[in-house]
Amino acid sequence: MILRQEDLQKLETHWAVAAVRNEERRRAHDVANARLIKDALGSQLQLDFAEQPTDDDLLERLATAYEIAASEGLDALLHPSDRTQAQATLAQSGAFRAFEIRRVFRIPEEDTAKVLHILHLASLAYAGDRWADLRRWCFDHERETAAPNSATVTWDRRVLFTVYEGWLRLFRKDSWNDLHGISGLIVQLRQEQQQYEVEILGGESTMDSQVMALRLIALYHWARATELLAKFMLQGQPGGINQDLDLHFEKGIRAAAAAADISLEMLLRRQQVSTRASAALSSRSRVVLVR
Repeated sequence: MILRQEDLQKLETHWAVAAVRNEERRRAHDVANARLIKDALGSQLQLDFAEQPTDDDLLERLATAYEIAASEGLDALLHPSDRTQAQATLAQSGAFRAFEIRRVFRIPEEDTAKVLHILHLASLAYAGDRWADLRRWCFDHERETAAPNSATVTWDRRVLFTVYEGWLRLFRKDSWNDLHGISGLIVQLRQEQQQYEVEILGGESTMDSQVMALRLIALYHWARATELLAKFMLQGQPGGINQDLDLHFEKGIRAAAAAADISLEMLLRRQQVSTRASAALSSRSRVVLVR
């Protein structure tokens, strides 16, 4: 779906976005543009633009407002129809603008925070049809986006970091080896599961262990969906890829919700849109190649 200027203008009338004053929105976009230029050109260009101590908070507020608008139409993006067209356009517009702002945020240094930040940004890029900008951003920040070392972390973080590494390969698609390597990552997780899972769940059924079990179920389904998507991008199979992806994401979302892990639940909802978009892009590429 190609966004029009009027679609982006209509987004500004959404209640969450309109709650940020016009002058604040203009300031936020000016700050984001200035940071983007500085990030791209560094010391090659001296900008006459002074930031203010409140700018970070302003960027966060506006990005969140755009994401609220986007979140209201996630289902419309997953299940497009004439009836839901307006909601889908709103969702894409909100993600488009939110990505524009969040891509200039500082990348956290702590591993888990970094991974969640980049996955969040990527989900906005795919929902907003800015995957090409995301790919360029990944190459521009190759060192900062590198997958963390998962050898010494808890099992749940190990799974998260491995899934992230798989998605990092999907984002950049630097070579066919990137896609081939994803299956190897997931296979290794399965081999390690029996050894490490018992350590984190313990021997007794407590509330904490039940919550962790649900969280792991959500992560496992996400890992399987990632593996299926990589296989589809390589082989064009299975044919009903959307149904297979939806099956795993819906089970993962239910598990995250049962664990009361709202952040993981929301991330999985966004990633479900990302996988659909990735599969669609892959299908279009194959059509072009066949022709």
